Amino acid sequence: MKLSILSPSFNQGKYLEKNIKSVLKQDYINVEHIVIDGGSTDETVDILKKYSHLRWVSEKDEGQADALNKGLEMAKGDIIGWLNSDDYYEENIFTEVIEHFKDPSCFWVIGNLSYYFEEGNFIKKGKSPLITYKRLLENVDIVRQQPAFFRRSIIEQVGKWNKEFHMLMDYDLWLRVAKLHDPKMVDSNYAYFTIQPDQKTNTSRNVNIQLHELKQLLTREQGSMTYYYRPLIKKKWYLLKSLVKQLLIRASLAKKTVPFFLKK
Repeated sequence: MKLSILSPSFNQGKYLEKNIKSVLKQDYINVEHIVIDGGSTDETVDILKKYSHLRWVSEKDEGQADALNKGLEMAKGDIIGWLNSDDYYEENIFTEVIEHFKDPSCFWVIGNLSYYFEEGNFIKKGKSPLITYKRLLENVDIVRQQPAFFRRSIIEQVGKWNKEFHMLMDYDLWLRVAKLHDPKMVDSNYAYFTIQPDQKTNTSRNVNIQLHELKQLLTREQGSMTYYYRPLIKKKWYLLKSLVKQLLIRASLAKKTVPFFLKK
């Protein structure tokens, strides 16, 4: 089985090389890494040119969903992983991932996600929440995209990534896949989320976009706006906490310390 890793990228050159090396140094040979860059103006393209094994494109796109669909069209793999350019994989996990997909009843696999804070190389271990369609409807913030892998066929069956969604395209895809199949949950760390001061999810504009998209998705799934108030309140609370954490991260970076909430 061939594994294709898709990495959407835009002006994340600072983190990109670590992302590339985390794929390059895996324990499975039949892998391709595709970087879909949105026309970065930083050092991204120079970094991409250093790695001859990469397949990549750098041009303007219509957002992350568009980049992922473009990457899927380029991909030759049976199994698809999506790793944003500022995140990276655990060492030597791909053989294990492929083993799970040898079971024909397995359509997607989710491992655990840990959190990396570059100041002091601090890592906080995490455990991915159990995913079912019902649980996704109740809480959008249980999505952990980095340690998830899909059969290409199931992504194509549900219609790929929807360009209508600029922030919750992962949640949208997961809802459509989870309607058909529960994932296989694996209690092994598969990926690291890089905590950094410029996460796109935590600007005030993007907070409003997320809330709007969540209303759209829950109304689509439930057929009525009546059911979305509880998950919407959860999302608002989560986003408020995220904004506060972002301020704490920036303060900690200035002081060269680790934020207290990561030490818990």
